[in-house]
Amino acid sequence: MTELTSISAGFATIGQGAGPMMVTWKAGLFEKHGLAIDRPRIMGGAKGVVRGLMSGEIQFGNMAAPAPFRANLKGEADLVFLTGGINQQFIIGRPGIYSREELAGKKIGFVGDGGLNDALVKFIIEKLDAAGIKGLREESIAPGGAAELEALLSAKVDAVVGTPPESIDAHRKGCQYLIDFAEYGLNYALGGITARRDYVERNPEIVRKFVKAYVEGMHRYRTDREFTIDVQAEYSGIADRTIAEETYNLTQPGMPRVPYPVVSSLQMLLDFMAKELREAKPANANQFVDDRFIRELEENGFIASLSNRSE
Repeated sequence: MTELTSISAGFATIGQGAGPMMVTWKAGLFEKHGLAIDRPRIMGGAKGVVRGLMSGEIQFGNMAAPAPFRANLKGEADLVFLTGGINQQFIIGRPGIYSREELAGKKIGFVGDGGLNDALVKFIIEKLDAAGIKGLREESIAPGGAAELEALLSAKVDAVVGTPPESIDAHRKGCQYLIDFAEYGLNYALGGITARRDYVERNPEIVRKFVKAYVEGMHRYRTDREFTIDVQAEYSGIADRTIAEETYNLTQPGMPRVPYPVVSSLQMLLDFMAKELREAKPANANQFVDDRFIRELEENGFIASLSNRSE
């Protein structure tokens, strides 16, 4: 029996983005491809994933791009995206607000941790302002789906950036989807699997095994609805299975078959970050991406073989 290589992995927060990693782990695919990984850890946000990667606590992390970009640009980290991931983001309005036009002069929840929420809040304020919907402003709120929902239902804020499964719960309580960030090409594009650049260079075979397992896990996610819903409900602590079902129904159709990092969208994010972070002005998203392992799997026919196997 081949000896397994022990490594650790983690993700930023409970939510749909961690789904493929948890499906991969639960299905035994890391072990199938030669890796021994204990249950992936919740790292307490993207900054926690960055710290975990840089300290060696974990070797692979799933997170959104703003935190690793910021750490890289400030010289605090040297991380690369190995794959794309799944992220769907929406602007969710409180009960009684039904259109984006009604956000003029209103308040949008702002977590203030330098993560994806903050970047998207600033992004949408600028986009709406350019479209003539003026005066949307930041209002500080606590992080986490439960806190965001409470802020909406109590009318502390008029809108938040939301993602499944929390956004589904909000919608069921009378909140409305006002904007889908897919309009701007930002869904399935602003996160994925990251690792330290020096770790990748020193351990290409381990990275190759991890990415191969993860790609097979994403395929399992896309093609095995019941298994994925079970995993989503279990790791997210969702008591109402119908929320996990709806999360799957929202997520699955747009998932890429070949999960490359989406350089064009990452560059859009960097260009936006450059408005407040001078180090981002000369940055090119390609310098934060290492997609050779995904490219190998596409070129050697592995990804096509997964599709053929499930037909």
